[in-house]
Amino acid sequence: MFQLALAFCGGAAFLPLLPVLPPPGTLAVGLVAALACRRHAPALAAALCGLAWAALSCMAQLADDWSCARGRQPVTLTGVVAAPALWRDGRTDFDFDVRTPRRMRVRLAWYDAPDTPRAGEAWSLTARLRCRRGLVNPGAADRELALLRAGVAATGYVLAAPAPRRLPGHAGRPVERLRERVATGIARSLPDGPSRTVLQGLSVGVRGNIPDDLWEAFAATGVAHLMAISGVHVTGCALFALWVLRCARRLPGVRRIPRWFAIESGSVVAVTAGYAWLSGASAPALRTLAMVAIAAALRHARRHWGVHETLALAALCLVAADPLTVTSAGFWLSFVATATLFAAARGAGGAAGRVAAFVRAQAAIVATLTPVLAAAFGRVSLVAPVANAIAIPLFGGLLLPAVLAGTVLELAAIGAGEPVWRTVAALLDHAWPRLLAMSAWPLADWTPARVPGPLLAAAGAVSFLALCVPLAGLRMAAAATLVASLSGQPPRAPQDAWSLTVLDVGQGLAAVVETRAHTLVFDTGPRWRGGGAAAEVSLLPYLRARGIRQVDRLVVSHPDQDHAGGVAALVKALAVVASPSCRSGDRWRWDGVEFRVLHPPPGLRASDNDASCALSVAGAGARALLLADPESQGEAALLRHPVAADVVLLPHHGSRSSSAPELVAAVGARLGIASAAYGNRFGMPQGDVVARWRANGTTVLATADVGAITVQFRGGAPAVSTARSERRWWRPVAAP
Repeated sequence: MFQLALAFCGGAAFLPLLPVLPPPGTLAVGLVAALACRRHAPALAAALCGLAWAALSCMAQLADDWSCARGRQPVTLTGVVAAPALWRDGRTDFDFDVRTPRRMRVRLAWYDAPDTPRAGEAWSLTARLRCRRGLVNPGAADRELALLRAGVAATGYVLAAPAPRRLPGHAGRPVERLRERVATGIARSLPDGPSRTVLQGLSVGVRGNIPDDLWEAFAATGVAHLMAISGVHVTGCALFALWVLRCARRLPGVRRIPRWFAIESGSVVAVTAGYAWLSGASAPALRTLAMVAIAAALRHARRHWGVHETLALAALCLVAADPLTVTSAGFWLSFVATATLFAAARGAGGAAGRVAAFVRAQAAIVATLTPVLAAAFGRVSLVAPVANAIAIPLFGGLLLPAVLAGTVLELAAIGAGEPVWRTVAALLDHAWPRLLAMSAWPLADWTPARVPGPLLAAAGAVSFLALCVPLAGLRMAAAATLVASLSGQPPRAPQDAWSLTVLDVGQGLAAVVETRAHTLVFDTGPRWRGGGAAAEVSLLPYLRARGIRQVDRLVVSHPDQDHAGGVAALVKALAVVASPSCRSGDRWRWDGVEFRVLHPPPGLRASDNDASCALSVAGAGARALLLADPESQGEAALLRHPVAADVVLLPHHGSRSSSAPELVAAVGARLGIASAAYGNRFGMPQGDVVARWRANGTTVLATADVGAITVQFRGGAPAVSTARSERRWWRPVAAP
């Protein structure tokens, strides 16, 4: 069973590595081959079945996608609010299960909502939908895959007119309504602050309102696993239910109840399942539920399996129910951590033995999870052992029982959990300053450069093998592979060579220039209404994946939010050596590459757009012209300088207010890059502007179409690569 379960999961995990989904005919051949070799090669047959099952499931899910050709069309939707909504500054986000015009799930934003959509409520509303499409950048998370994994077929925003209408009566979703009831009870019991949002996440998995700086602190200190609904929560719930039933068994007459052991096991599974779904049904929670159910079934059948078999069968159940779960970090973190804890378990007596076992388990967790964390999040906490040594006992012995008790009280009666929430919040209020201080330590975490996936997989496998087979040579090999996975550096450009990367930040601009030993950031992308900045999901992941921990010069072209919205996030996350003003005549030289500011001249009186910075970068026999938002006045002033370039950033994202014919002719670029959002309401880059550049011999690429764009200048013609050039079967086909 162990080998078959692993083979099935391995076959499903192979699917995301393919550029396209196998056609139905190929899947049919694979199933026939699996049937033919089921006796002589059962593991191969299981792997083929896992691949075919995952492919068929994903084909059915992709069939529900909203067409990119229908982007920005107002659509009247009738459906049900699928889960508790998230409230941000001026914006309410919620998932909506559409019933008409067709069945699908969409993720909507409602700006300045006069009313609050509640889970389970039926609504009729009009929204502008767009296909399941996100930003694509090297080193960043794949939002399109995350939306597909969540079953979201489209995203969009609610229109104010015609006004949305709440329809009479509830349309189901009892579990989601209970989740919202508990979250609302916590909100009513506590003032606005981090403790309230954390308790909402700990009790029922409503985590979207936790402040960004607190999430950063959780990640930097390695305690994020305690702040989400994890297997620890569900295990605690199962153990509590078992303890109550064991106590009930001592009551007179209970022992004479027929098949009491079956009732006991079934009750534990039912309670565990209820809490797993009440908590949001995350991968760790479902893993624990599957293991509890398997253990109950084995007990009922009077059979015994090893932990490894139970864990493998639990993985099989999760993957069979949702093949895309293998693409989630929670799945790998949960199963790897659980397997590591069982492998590291050693029998020891006395207080000293228990402390030694805890330290050994923490060391094993750090070693085996480091490659997973590096691959999933691009960072590894160096203070995690210290933070967890303090947090885990407090969490397991105090916080978790109190949260479970408060949840039960809140479910029993609205407001009944208020004393518990207030008590726990008072304790947490003292913890946050200390946690934030620890996260600010100079070496609290490490952001390794992105290394090949096979190296990370090898590091994790060797570390786990060294845990199971304690040989000195194997441990040395595990340590060597871990160090290699954390200390690797991407190749840097030689002297005089350099690269320009224009990131996919939506409607805004962020570009990075890298020489052999220096990094310049030109603008930081937009800050979004309702909170968050594109730099957090585009610019910073790219820099970290490149192993860049210091920005030598930050150039902010002008203060508009679509260009300067990520400055605070960048300065907080990385060291910025210099961020001087941008004035014509400024020049410097790095590693044989010359930088020269062409615009604006000192004393210029113009709009923010016309006064935006223009930077020329030259090296390796080629030149790039970095423009922000100059319009007619700014372009006329710019033409007083030599502006010829091989690569140019199209001014003002390709707006009609810019790219005058005189500028287009004077630049004479081979490549023009337009940084704009897909399906943006301004229609940028404008078709006639693109045609004007192309008529002058310029190839125009837009980040909206191809994702992040990287140009390598190493002598000869610049080499261009795009983030979307790497095919992925889950990426929607953009409208022409």
